[in-house]
Amino acid sequence: MAPFGTLYTYEGNARCLKILAAAKLNNLEIATPPFNIATDHKKPDYLAKFPVGKVPGFETPSGIYLAESCAIATYVAESGPLAVQLLGQDVEERARIQQWIHFCEGELFPFIVDMVLPRVGRLPFEASLDERALKQIGFALEGLERHLQQNEEKGNQWVATQEKLSLADLAIASAMYWGFKVIVDKEMRVHYPKVVEWYLKVVGTEGVKDVFVQADLVEKRWEVGSHTVDV
Repeated sequence: MAPFGTLYTYEGNARCLKILAAAKLNNLEIATPPFNIATDHKKPDYLAKFPVGKVPGFETPSGIYLAESCAIATYVAESGPLAVQLLGQDVEERARIQQWIHFCEGELFPFIVDMVLPRVGRLPFEASLDERALKQIGFALEGLERHLQQNEEKGNQWVATQEKLSLADLAIASAMYWGFKVIVDKEMRVHYPKVVEWYLKVVGTEGVKDVFVQADLVEKRWEVGSHTVDV
């Protein structure tokens, strides 16, 4: 039987974790063929499907081509039995889930990338950019910490839902995967206990934990150029 779809990406791409976790929870098979990030996204056959050349790209057997990881994750989430759980049961819950996905993409993920890439040798280090990114990450985590505390007081266990995780949880956890492995060290985590507790709960969830492998919490923030990994 053909897979539900093919995801073109490279190993270590945290943006794909939410996609693969949603697929796992929905019992959908996703093919991930070998992909060279340095060259494959520039090839004519890739650009014919994904004109902007962005990675990841997603292709279905019926000929649907999607770029942008959140769009792909939403498509995968909506294509299986857990669609309502992952995307919301009514217009209000769906809006809350989308709110936190947009929060993640606008307020958190880009700044984690800004700090991580110089530390793995992918970009030159700029002290002012690093300082600004760290400040923004702290601002975002402070808001998420406050939200999770308020949620707990209301009896809500997850970011946007009460009893079961949603795509909002998967999206933010994807952003924090390299954040917690590289940037948000033990000293910084002290300020965000609810965020840490929530993150460990997400990555320990059945199905999700099969995707979020080696979801480590770094003891001390990586130095610039100290590691060489794909992120």
